[in-house]
Amino acid sequence: MTLCPFTGKGFGAFLPKLNSECFSWFISKIQECMGQTGIPEKALFIADGATAHKLELFDKEKLVFERLPAASPELNPVERFFKEIRKKLKNKIFDTLEHAQERIQKIVEDFFEEEGKVSSLTCFPYLKNTTQ
Repeated sequence: MTLCPFTGKGFGAFLPKLNSECFSWFISKIQECMGQTGIPEKALFIADGATAHKLELFDKEKLVFERLPAASPELNPVERFFKEIRKKLKNKIFDTLEHAQERIQKIVEDFFEEEGKVSSLTCFPYLKNTTQ
């Protein structure tokens, strides 16, 4: 999942695993969407230190890649969004992976439908100060 804390827009996909191949596909889809649907033509992409998050996958004309310091999920805006999703999944058991994905998709869609919800969760003060 990637999202813009300023606009509250985002893009997500269920991928079979987090590896370079899947991450490359994900980045290509984000770059295809840039300039549309609230994603600016050039954007900052913040990621943790996962080995799949490779700088060479990025079109540097579109995405500026910044890696967060190790063990610092509190700096990653999307982690706060994920925390809220996990709260809604607490103590839930699903019969199939498809049922779990359907529920997650519904939760995410509900967040994006609520005006200002995504921005209120993810637009951290250090991000707000970058636009000044």
